[in-house]
Amino acid sequence: MKKCIIFDLDGTLLNTIDDICDSLNAALRDNLLSEIDVEKCKYMVGSGVDVLIQRAVPDLLKQESVKKAYMAYYEKNQKNRTQPYPHIMDLLSRLKTTSIRLAVLSNKPDIDTKRVADYYFPGIFDIVMGKKEYNLPKPAIDGCLEIMNQLQIFDSILYVGDTNVDMQTAKNAGYQAVAVSWGFRKKEELEQYDYMIDDPLSLLFLLGE
Repeated sequence: MKKCIIFDLDGTLLNTIDDICDSLNAALRDNLLSEIDVEKCKYMVGSGVDVLIQRAVPDLLKQESVKKAYMAYYEKNQKNRTQPYPHIMDLLSRLKTTSIRLAVLSNKPDIDTKRVADYYFPGIFDIVMGKKEYNLPKPAIDGCLEIMNQLQIFDSILYVGDTNVDMQTAKNAGYQAVAVSWGFRKKEELEQYDYMIDDPLSLLFLLGE
């Protein structure tokens, strides 16, 4: 029996890409830079806001200005078009009836991770954690260690995510890695996973629920 499931947020629980892309494009326009489309944006996210900005803005001199504008726009836009993926709410409500502890670990800034998760999933998760200033981003395991220490759970953990950053995080932390096929990466691009699921409710079968 698994003791804990840690979920990535963007591309795993929530389809956030439209609000991220809208916010990024608004920041790019403010700085007289070219906008990007949603499909390109999907490959810019996953490693944190600093990497997102670096990938979108080659000009080093403009990165800080774009980041500041992006953060302000995303605070306003993050609930506009974001939605849980189909069957996610059903999955979480069923997991909540078990003894399994539930957590979120994202490379999204901690304040945005908490805002979004608290809005869409109130009362569901034992811990919600984004990228903190003093933690290295995934695939480093700083956040994993903090979650484990808070929950006092050190084994029998699943990590569920949609990118190779998530899969590497799971491997680095010694978790079983569950890849989802509905997120920001194509199914055939994912590597190093222990399980691949095409529907959120399939996770229940892995758990024997």
